[in-house]
Order: sequence, then C-alpha cells, then structure tokens
Amino acid sequence: MNFIIIYTTCSSEDEAKQISKTLLDHDLIACSNILPTTLSMFKWDNNISTQNECTIFLKTIEENYDAVSVVIKENHAYERPCIISIPIKNIDKDFGEWIYKTTKNR
Repeated sequence: MNFIIIYTTCSSEDEAKQISKTLLDHDLIACSNILPTTLSMFKWDNNISTQNECTIFLKTIEENYDAVSVVIKENHAYERPCIISIPIKNIDKDFGEWIYKTTKNR
C-alpha cells in the first residue's frame, strides 16, 4: 500500500476547512492538518506577489490522489491551485492501517 501526503494551499482558513470536510465526508482522506497562516511569495503574471495563505496537509492513499485533486479544484478559489503529492517512505504500521481502513474502497 502506498501512502501519500497531499500538500495544498488555500486563500483562507474557511476554504481549507470546507475542502477538508468535503474530503473527509467522502472518505478520500483520513486526516487533514491545517496551518492557518503561511506567507507565500510567488510569480504571477510576471509580478512577484506576497500573500497570506492557509496550508493543508492531507493524509491518504495514492489511489485517491485523482479524486482528492478533483474535490480541491471544485472547491478552491484559485485558478490554478497548488496540489502536490508527497510519497511517504516510512510510516508507523498502526497509523498506516488506520489511513488504509479509513480511505480504502470508498
């Protein structure tokens, strides 16, 4: 079983909570960690922008990536949201079983 963390940023804490709740309601993730304040700097339309964002770390299985990505895009304020899958190389056996049981075959 391949476990992943999906990293994304949102325009607000409310948006992050809504995305997380939707993913949890659909059993696509086992857990969401929301970091309410992230200072992001990025290039957009040839300008450097600085913006406060909210970061989310979503714990799930690799086969759920596409479905999670769709939910994020459908509920996101950004035109091109950051959606990055980070593979988990090592994981506690009990924690991994919980993620698997929470998200498998949903």
